[in-house]
Amino acid sequence: MKKANWIVFVVNGVIAILFGLLALLVPSETILTMTIYFGLLILLGGLLMFYVSYKNLRAKKPYMLMMAEAIFAILVGAVIVFYPKSSIQIFMIMVGIWASIMGLFQIIVAVQMKGKVKNHSMFTLNGVITLVFGLLLFFNPMGAIKAVLVIIGLLALVAGVLLVYLGFRLRAAVEK
Repeated sequence: MKKANWIVFVVNGVIAILFGLLALLVPSETILTMTIYFGLLILLGGLLMFYVSYKNLRAKKPYMLMMAEAIFAILVGAVIVFYPKSSIQIFMIMVGIWASIMGLFQIIVAVQMKGKVKNHSMFTLNGVITLVFGLLLFFNPMGAIKAVLVIIGLLALVAGVLLVYLGFRLRAAVEK
């Protein structure tokens, strides 16, 4: 292994630690920042698609589908960038509805499996957990996303510390 490779682990670890701290210490701001960031990515991707579709139009190549997709991406990206809190709440409510429906279906399937499959109670438990998660997202989207972000922050901290540790261990191994 090259001598400089260990630094990649350390830098990635420090970035993970910083993200973990932000997620734990200022979850609301971290959520909004991440939402705006992804909104900007969608907006810039839409602008790039629009440029390519315009070039296709000028070159008399198919362009309509790409242009429609570009306009949609530009609109969605702009809405997310300018209304990040509303956008994340709407998204989380949609995920909550989806998870609630999936949880109900899982419970129904688990009840139908009773007597046919061993340990059907695990399927029931999975359905209940999915349903509860969906209801939490539906009725308290920002609270639920903050809780998820805290878990992600803790995982990022652990991963970051492990990466820094591994990086310095690699450095020591290379120097021997």
